[in-house]
Amino acid sequence: MTDHAMEDIGGVNVYVPTGAADTGRKRLAPRLKSLRGARIGILDNCKEFADVVLRGVAEVLEREHAVAQVKFWRKEYLGIPSKFAPEMAAQCDAVINGVGH
Repeated sequence: MTDHAMEDIGGVNVYVPTGAADTGRKRLAPRLKSLRGARIGILDNCKEFADVVLRGVAEVLEREHAVAQVKFWRKEYLGIPSKFAPEMAAQCDAVINGVGH
């Protein structure tokens, strides 16, 4: 099955961007044993106030949990997948994906 299809709805060709859902079981990433010394990535999904909340989270991680580094990435639009995933995986021990309201 392709990731998209054209359907005729009432005489109008409509692009339907759906595909087969991947419903297979996935393994969760192992938990960090400690935040101390960890490299934490934060992905801001660009919703309103997400940056404010996530900066607060970063401050607490640095102040109270002795993380080694907090690095931020920001999506251009919340409705698209993150293009930063490979970079984040290479540079971070854990990632927080934040949302605003």
